[in-house]
Amino acid sequence: MVKHIELHVHSFSMRFHLRHRESTAYDVFAYIHEMAERGFTGVNVSANGGGYRDLCGTTEEHFAAVREAVGAAGLRLELDTSDTRVEHMTRMIGVAAVCGADTLRTYTKYDAPLANVIEWTIRDLRQVASVAADAGVLVVMENHEDFTGPVLAHILGAVDHPSVRALYDYGNSQMVGEDPFDALDAMAPFIARVHAKDHVLLRGPDGPVVQGVPFGSGRLDVLGTTDRLYAAGVRRFCFENVWSYRAPLKCSPDELPDTPCFAWDDPARYLHGDALPVEVAVREERAAFDAGLAAFQAMLGNGGYEVVHDPIS
Repeated sequence: MVKHIELHVHSFSMRFHLRHRESTAYDVFAYIHEMAERGFTGVNVSANGGGYRDLCGTTEEHFAAVREAVGAAGLRLELDTSDTRVEHMTRMIGVAAVCGADTLRTYTKYDAPLANVIEWTIRDLRQVASVAADAGVLVVMENHEDFTGPVLAHILGAVDHPSVRALYDYGNSQMVGEDPFDALDAMAPFIARVHAKDHVLLRGPDGPVVQGVPFGSGRLDVLGTTDRLYAAGVRRFCFENVWSYRAPLKCSPDELPDTPCFAWDDPARYLHGDALPVEVAVREERAAFDAGLAAFQAMLGNGGYEVVHDPIS
């Protein structure tokens, strides 16, 4: 059976190109054009921070230009932000709507005891749910190195609104010592969006880290994850090149599950992309993107998946 999906790509995949756009001449419009040429059906753009990061602009005129560019390219658009506070989310839902984005990703940024963070996150998302619905924007809460799958499922069950769903990341649960399949099983009823990536676990110079690697060269069961997500009803997959990304382990190594993705990898694979010279980071990022995308497309082909450009999610 052929399994039809939409295929997005995340701007994090080209973050060094975008961060150093004055020297690379690579901005959000170059990104949109390239990814349309590569056959993606949509683009995800990080709009974190006061400058809206990879969106490359903060004015209404710029947002309208992004909307026009995405439409002309025949792509769908998602934006990423962080922080669930109502004022922030209301503003970012508005930005997403003006840009023509159908989805806005977020995650909590509260620093407090877990019970408080859960309570405040539920409160926030309940208040912005109707704002998102009125704007035609789906808010998705990501398991972003913080909540376990069951905790995130509890939050979304308490919010109980069709305009607030989950974004499942293939490997983020590793940071909190949770097997990715356990997180997926708990979140499955709520998952609408995903980030497909690959990781290894290793001991870095400052302690244990989850290290991003080119897709297909890590220890995550990427095809098994994709199959489970498809069975759960997910039809839009977002490829994310996380080469040189790393995040500290937030639990004791003694607490890690005894599953293959938590096997210790070669510490020589440790890489901090931000410490590289700009020209090296840009060159190696593109090489990792190309290799990872080829592996991702091969995985999809082996799994019987076919990308279609008509919206199905």
